[in-house]
This record gives sequence, structure tokens and C-alpha cells, in this order.
Amino acid sequence: MGKNQPLVSNIHDTALIFEGGGMRASYTSGFVAMLLEQKIYFDYVAGISAGSSLTVNYLSRDIKRTKRSFTEFVSDPSFGDLKSWLKGEGFFNSEYIYSEAPRPGGAIPYDFDTFSRNDAECVIGAFNRDRGEVVYWRRKDYRTFDDLILRVRASSTMPYLMPVTTIDGEDYVDGGLGSGIALDPAIEDGYRRFVFVLTRERGFRLSPPPGPKILDALFKHRPIEGEALMTRHIRYNETLERIEELERQSRAYVFYPKALDVTMMEREESKLLEQYQLGYEQAYRELPTLLEFLGMEG
Repeated sequence: MGKNQPLVSNIHDTALIFEGGGMRASYTSGFVAMLLEQKIYFDYVAGISAGSSLTVNYLSRDIKRTKRSFTEFVSDPSFGDLKSWLKGEGFFNSEYIYSEAPRPGGAIPYDFDTFSRNDAECVIGAFNRDRGEVVYWRRKDYRTFDDLILRVRASSTMPYLMPVTTIDGEDYVDGGLGSGIALDPAIEDGYRRFVFVLTRERGFRLSPPPGPKILDALFKHRPIEGEALMTRHIRYNETLERIEELERQSRAYVFYPKALDVTMMEREESKLLEQYQLGYEQAYRELPTLLEFLGMEG
């Protein structure tokens, strides 16, 4: 295929949806690598928070970047830490991670040309902290590299831990403040079958946040954002129940990590690499089931 020709998808009736979860995405990066190695190409892909990074890496068909983004990259001295947070750059240094490192010659350059040639839909969600709702962007919104990477950054902006991301004069934070999983836009776009790549084990439910008075104090000047944090567990758990019902109806294949052993804040590269490998191996064990669900079994 010529360099300027569009990339072709082979899955047209099923939405691929990536959950976020910070560095827990090291595990599900292994699933992305499996899809790319097996040339399983969905034409509708959605992600929130870390899931937005998985989404754009998948759509650029870059196995190396898929792995490095949530493993080796953590050892970059500019990645961020408590010192960068105290300087206002974020515990995860969002300016470096999303605006500098992905550029040509950066630490993990992003192949925007290949992404642009892939006409599969790309849905990214972020929480508008003034309107109190998740905004979903689609491929028509990514005319340039900066358009795309700024929305990935917005989707991944953890409240309080990272500075807000401003787009067209409006402030955004992590899309996980909504339901956390981009099921609604896929349904709105007409999809009835789904592949979910989650970063929590089967049966998990999110508990209410501890210390509501602390949250009230932290977000007293941003009550809409604070309320979204307080009630996030309700929306997230309802979405998990909907996913389980879709699975019972044979309308969903769900990848649940079986050996997840990191938090969203993990910084130990060796542990993240181990999680990537475990996710990769699990993805291949489950490949026959996935192929059967997609109607691709040999």
C-alpha cells in the first residue's frame, strides 16, 4: 500500500472502547499490541483518559509507541513527579508528556501522518468542568497534530494532580469524571456490538470517595467539578452493569485484566513492563474467543 493511501479497517460493525486508569493501561497496552500484530482493525474506536492514549496509538498502528507510552516512558526524567507537581506542572508533567514528547524528535514521537490516513472514527472524551458534562470529540475535530494531542491531554488531565487543559476558551479535566467508559457515544453513533478493554478485574465496583470534607475543601471554588468527583462512582458502576448486560446478550466481548498489580500512579518501570507482558499474554490466550465474537475465526 502506498504511503499516501488510506488505511483500511476490517471490523465494521463493532465499536472498540478503551477504559482509562492511569498506569494500569500498561496491562491493556498488551491487548492493543496483540490487535495490531494480528491486523485486527476496527473502524470505530473510543477512549477516555489513558484510554484516549491507547486509542490514538492503536489508530496510528504503532506497536512500539503503544508499549513505551505506559512502560519505559515513565523513566524519562521529565515525565513528572512530586517536584513537578509543586512547580505547577503536574504530578504527570502534561506539557512535556502531551505537547513535547510526541513531536518529531521527541521522546515518544507520534505518527500523525499514519493516524490521518486511517479514516476510522476516533472518539475522545473529556470533562468540561464549567458545564459539568463530558464532551466527545471525533475525527472531524483533529485537523492538525495539535488538535489531536491537546484533546488527548484534556481527556487525561487528572483533577488537582495536573493543570487544567484549555480548549477554545473552556477548561477540561479527565473524562473519567463522567461514566469513565465511552459507551454512550458509541450507542449514539449507532453501534450495537462492542469490544471493551477495561482496566479493572471482573466484578469490580468503585466505592464512594473517602473524605468528602477534604474534597469539598479542595474544590470549594469549583463545585461542579467537586460534585462530579463525589458522584463518579455512581455513573461508573452503572456503566459496568450495562456492560455486563451487553455481555449476557452476546453483544459485547470484555477484556478484564486477570493479573493486574499496579495503581494508576505506578512509577516503577520494571513492574510496568511486567504488567504489559502479562496483559499481552492474556490477550493472546483470549484471542480465539475474540475472533469468534468478531466472526473472524478460521
